[in-house]
Amino acid sequence: MSSVNPRAYLARIKNVKRGIDTRSRILELIQSKPLTLKKIAETVGRSSSSVRRHLKNMESEGIVKSQKYKGRTIWISTGVGQKAIEETY
Repeated sequence: MSSVNPRAYLARIKNVKRGIDTRSRILELIQSKPLTLKKIAETVGRSSSSVRRHLKNMESEGIVKSQKYKGRTIWISTGVGQKAIEETY
């Protein structure tokens, strides 16, 4: 993990290091191109259920969104989200 993405910090849940690291990796992946849940889980090395939970939590805060594309659900970064952690605290 190279660095923590400030958008990986969520306002509505407790932020623990492992979750922040996982969300940072997810955001790094989907900022370059939209991916399916399965591909994200394979790439970050977490279970599909764990990745789904992180995606849903980020979706509820407007950081990512899902879209149907050719019969599959893909996840994309919205480009918006909460302020950087430095701005928040």
